[in-house]
Amino acid sequence: MPNLGNTAIIGLLALIMIGASGISWRWFSGYGKMLLTISLSFLLFLFISGGDLIPGSYINARFKAFVNPFTDLASSGHQLANSYYAIVDGGWFGRGLGNSIEKQGFLPEAHTDFIFSVIVEELGIIGGIIILAVIFFMITRMLLVGMRAKDPFNSMISIGCSSFLLIQVFVNLGGAIGLVPETGVTFPFLSQGGSSFLISTLAVGLVLNSSADEKLKSLSKL
Repeated sequence: MPNLGNTAIIGLLALIMIGASGISWRWFSGYGKMLLTISLSFLLFLFISGGDLIPGSYINARFKAFVNPFTDLASSGHQLANSYYAIVDGGWFGRGLGNSIEKQGFLPEAHTDFIFSVIVEELGIIGGIIILAVIFFMITRMLLVGMRAKDPFNSMISIGCSSFLLIQVFVNLGGAIGLVPETGVTFPFLSQGGSSFLISTLAVGLVLNSSADEKLKSLSKL
């Protein structure tokens, strides 16, 4: 299966790391504006064409589902449409933990790609917001470690790891609610999958190590 999701993550992460490395803001903002212009132009063309870019291809099916999943409920739009149903069915307070209907075979990949839709169905929008708040609090703390670090290596490691998790959350959540095409990227710590959980915990561990190293260096100077 084509793996465009991870390719997009690597590209975005590379851009963030270049910006964090100390490159001139003039150059970085120039590249950022160019990337934003290309992205917006592509999205505009995507909606004008109805997502029909490469007929018969795997990518084309994903794009068509992104533009309007309800035009092909039996195939490419099935996942996203059922993701919407799960979120709407959950309402503000949800159906109750473990009471999801969509995960009973109606929503494919409910345990990985669309885990957040199931969470909202069971815990409601309020529960989903609380979970996102916890995740974003953790990522913000990781990012602050990088921004406050004196050692360039510790700074880059922390900013890179926090950005990696943030991009994953955005891509997975965006795919579940139709903000970006569905990519198969997992939600950190929540999606089923040993590799995903291992990489997420490794990222947190690296930041904790960088934070401890910064504290040791500060104490050694006293």
